Amino acid sequence: MAWDEWERLKASTAQRMQIDHLADPADGGSSSAPGGSAPDLKASKGPWTKASGVAQDLRTVTNAGLTELKTAHEGVKGGTDGFTSTAALNEILPTWEKRLTSVRDECDRLHGALAKSGRDFGEIDPAVAGKVSGVHVGDNKPDWAR
Repeated sequence: MAWDEWERLKASTAQRMQIDHLADPADGGSSSAPGGSAPDLKASKGPWTKASGVAQDLRTVTNAGLTELKTAHEGVKGGTDGFTSTAALNEILPTWEKRLTSVRDECDRLHGALAKSGRDFGEIDPAVAGKVSGVHVGDNKPDWAR
């Protein structure tokens, strides 16, 4: 592959990968265009942290519901033995316990994953941005920014 062809492929790929050239709904243009002030894509830890809290709340509520279901079911057998409804309740209890346990465990997993994403956006991304902005490339743009 010739060097010129490689350079054309890189430029084409870089152009397709740009996300900051999208139109800004407010003014119909890009804020990162020449003379613009900032890129269109912004990320923050707030939504991720909030979603993590919601997942934790759902886990807590689901776990309480699971405990309540087990506690409520304990007294059913004593006074209703022989009824068809008791047999049906005994049959469906394990499936509900399995479903609620699965939901609780998934909420727990999501809580951790979302909290980590929030930390990453809030700590790692700004740290990397600070390191990258400290690289002086002179007046010339690097190949990837052309």
